Amino acid sequence: MKPNCRQCKHFYITFDQSMPYGCRKNQIKSKQLPSQVVKAANFGNECVAYEAKKNINKEKNLNDSKYW
Repeated sequence: MKPNCRQCKHFYITFDQSMPYGCRKNQIKSKQLPSQVVKAANFGNECVAYEAKKNINKEKNLNDSKYW
């Protein structure tokens, strides 16, 4: 399975416009998604640092009283 950086808890957007994507686990900042950089550096092996974000698809119920 190909890792999706945008759903990984280590992925972040940097403030550097020349290198907008980052990975905290692999300590990478690049123009490409970090998983692509890792794959190129590891002779085609996928990123093993991928960890899914918690509650990524959980929708908030805005009618819930805890939000108001």
